[in-house]
Amino acid sequence: MPINRGGKGKDLRQLALLSVVPAIMVVAPLVGFFIGDWADGKFGTEPFLTILGLILGFASAGKEIYKVIKRVSQSKDENKS
Repeated sequence: MPINRGGKGKDLRQLALLSVVPAIMVVAPLVGFFIGDWADGKFGTEPFLTILGLILGFASAGKEIYKVIKRVSQSKDENKS
């Protein structure tokens, strides 16, 4: 049976969702960089796939951050109701 904590539980959920944003901003471009660097070494296309990996990493980070912010704003709207 869930415990009713009022608005405090929802505030903590929002804080947890927003605390993920810096990690996404760091991890996604790094993953893109390392995959691109590996592919450059394998195919000998240096630096093109590394740059492409970085661009795709930043794009995926932006998309995920947008999803997180949208989720938080929906949660805030539910708090007002």
